[in-house]
Amino acid sequence: MNPPENITKSWNNFITSIKENLDKDEIEAWVNRLLLIRFQTDLIIIGGVNQFFCNWIKEHHYKLLKDHLLTCFTELQLDPEFDLVIQVWKQNQETRPVNEERIDGEKLSEDGLNPLFHFNNFVNGSNSDIAYAAAVAVGDNVQDNKYNPLFICGDVGLGKTHLIQAIGIRAKTSQNGLRIQYTNSERFTNEVINGIRFRNIQDVRNKYRYIDLLLIDDIQFLENKESTQEEFFHIFNELIQNKKQIIITADRYPREIKNLQERLVNRFNSGMVARIGKPDFETRVAIIRNRVEQMKVPLNEEIIDFIADSVKTNVRDILGILIHLEASWSLLSQDITIDSTKRVLKDVLNIEDSPLTVENIIKFVCGKFEVKISDIMSDKRDKEISKTRQIAMYVSRELTGLSFPVIGKHFGGKNHTTVLQACKKTKEWLEKDPEINQTVTTIIRDLSI
Repeated sequence: MNPPENITKSWNNFITSIKENLDKDEIEAWVNRLLLIRFQTDLIIIGGVNQFFCNWIKEHHYKLLKDHLLTCFTELQLDPEFDLVIQVWKQNQETRPVNEERIDGEKLSEDGLNPLFHFNNFVNGSNSDIAYAAAVAVGDNVQDNKYNPLFICGDVGLGKTHLIQAIGIRAKTSQNGLRIQYTNSERFTNEVINGIRFRNIQDVRNKYRYIDLLLIDDIQFLENKESTQEEFFHIFNELIQNKKQIIITADRYPREIKNLQERLVNRFNSGMVARIGKPDFETRVAIIRNRVEQMKVPLNEEIIDFIADSVKTNVRDILGILIHLEASWSLLSQDITIDSTKRVLKDVLNIEDSPLTVENIIKFVCGKFEVKISDIMSDKRDKEISKTRQIAMYVSRELTGLSFPVIGKHFGGKNHTTVLQACKKTKEWLEKDPEINQTVTTIIRDLSI
């Protein structure tokens, strides 16, 4: 069975328009391999040859695709807020018509859960241990209500969506019969707006009031949306009163979300608030190794450490770099080297070679205190040399986030305990000696510019 003629025509127009915006290599690498799997006015599913291929497209061309779909499918009255899903399509299977209910043998999830986001592939570190432990506890026993609501906050790209989805996946697989719904505040807002517009707001209320586990992402986008906040408040109250579990994520603490009703803030704070912080160096390395193993990409330890040292704040950026490297390797047959990795960091994230290496910090601190770098690397214990060495270790820890053993290697092979004690000693000086405090503060400021 073939897709309707008008859909085929719109799809062909879409492919043509995409090609006009990309170079020949990109067209050959992925545009010619795209397949329209499913079309609805509020949902379009596009197929790619493998998961990494799909991830690459989503990371780098999602907005381009969505904009062109809107333009090319105008005659079919596509919903401006439609969802675009990019999934793997196996080339050895028959092309499925766009109106079939199943894709690759899998029924499209109506609860909003992505089966790729589970606890087994979430790399937990010291930055997320409390949030992770609470998430696992809720996922294992939704009815417990010990952490209700569970509010997970943290900066963009640190894994909040992965964690909240993992709760839903765990609950779905371990506790039969649970009614689960994942959504985000933008989609919820659109539902409320359409409910008011078309006078069927009761349908929206019923959809959310009779479920056992509500997972709502990016609640900060309810700022200034009074009607949506009002609806969410009543849904929230009813679920809590009926001992139904609610999980919420945001990019900041409840109290820091401006123009959010005070009664909502109070209710968010009434449960458990857990923050995901920026991952340290060891966690970033673990994340990269985990993903490299899944992707089967030939990255050596030097490249892994380089990426972990260069991208310090956003896990999503790290994954984007790996997808870019994998695409260059698998689609264009390019070797992955330190130089090619540097180019990717520069092109994708505008990151140059980082000046905040331990070596540069040592050089800068030694210059401030007029101490030779060779003395810092030695075992000399003269007062000025020891003091400069300890401050340099402290500044290295503060600015790079590297572990004590890794920092020790840069100081002539000093051990973990030496670096730990140096950081503790420097903190004591900062509290007791205003002159040292001002000097170290100036060093950190100048190195951070």
